[in-house]
Amino acid sequence: MSQAPARERNAPMRNVTPNDRRDQLAHLLFDYIGGLKRRLMASVPEELKDEFGAVTWHQLGALEQLRAATETSSGATMNEIARMQQCALSSASALVDRVIRLGFAERLSDPDDRRIIHIVPTKVGLEMLDRFDAARKAVALEALAPLSDDDLERLVHLMARIVDAPVQGRLGAMAHD
Repeated sequence: MSQAPARERNAPMRNVTPNDRRDQLAHLLFDYIGGLKRRLMASVPEELKDEFGAVTWHQLGALEQLRAATETSSGATMNEIARMQQCALSSASALVDRVIRLGFAERLSDPDDRRIIHIVPTKVGLEMLDRFDAARKAVALEALAPLSDDDLERLVHLMARIVDAPVQGRLGAMAHD
């Protein structure tokens, strides 16, 4: 994993304002997130890379969202997928077309209104997601091995605070684009 240089991580705080230090730490956090992502990607076993090779991370994310949508409704419409993916309707359509061509999802007409089309994962798509979930769990456990249970619990708690915090200012406007 790419790590920030020790001199930067442990830089003395002489003449550093709290805002400067916070900026440094925010920069380091994003460096570590990128490094963690690279480490996780590199640790996926070759046989799984071969199995999931035709599928992109973006497609897997969309398929996971479709699986979640089928747990609470009849699937997701194209507008709902565009909202979930935070993208334009045309981009969502292209993404869904690729997932359907791979055989992982299908279009179903709404029984009450034939104008409404729901996108749902296929049995093959759900099986692939189950295998991917198992592989992701194994990769995550390996990547998190350097942490004690207490450290891991603290990390998860801190990440939850970041993710669950109300979105404000410019970040809030970007999240709704």
